[in-house]
Amino acid sequence: MTRIDHVYQLPVTLEPEDQDIVLHPAAVETDRGLLLLDAGCPGIADQLEEHLTEAGFDWDDVWGVVLTHQDVDHAGGLAAVIDRADPVVFAHPDCAPYVDGRKHPVKIDDDQERYPAAPVHVEIPEGTTFETAAGPMDVFFTPGHAPGHVSLYFEDADFLVSGDALHAPEGDLDGPRWPRDEQRAVESIEALSTLEFERTLCYHGGFVQQGTTALDRICRENAAD
Repeated sequence: MTRIDHVYQLPVTLEPEDQDIVLHPAAVETDRGLLLLDAGCPGIADQLEEHLTEAGFDWDDVWGVVLTHQDVDHAGGLAAVIDRADPVVFAHPDCAPYVDGRKHPVKIDDDQERYPAAPVHVEIPEGTTFETAAGPMDVFFTPGHAPGHVSLYFEDADFLVSGDALHAPEGDLDGPRWPRDEQRAVESIEALSTLEFERTLCYHGGFVQQGTTALDRICRENAAD
């Protein structure tokens, strides 16, 4: 498994209809403690706790949560995380209303119950930077998959946390699964391809030893379609 110093992969497994689905939240060390990068689905807080313990941390070490976007597998577990850690929650301004209950999540039918709403304490537009033990973590607006989607770029570590702007089926980088706005999703990939990085953590697919070169390929393939 690819390792990034001071960044911890926290894979959680769902088992719907006898099919294992692995999601890849993460955490990064800062001077204040741990920042969680996404909160997972409802019902996975115990799995997160197991990974934190294995890494030598507990919920008291978690001071913040950065959401890449509002989908249930990223923000649905936030209320449970808040109950255990009481963190500061960060999200893009276009994402926040779906998380805090002002709007219904876009990928849940209006007549279906939503995941528990939870507060967003700080809205983070593109250009926001978090200082971490892995170097500055820059927030890049990467819409297309969902409103207010962001990816997180660690220039010093040659590393990107893509959220769902990218995924890695069979270990190779590709564009997002089920984008809500395909054109904006392609534009987001083109924007990410201007960054220099060699390693990527995809929420669906995990760590891969691929980065800018793979995005150049994806952009060429999109242009040829």
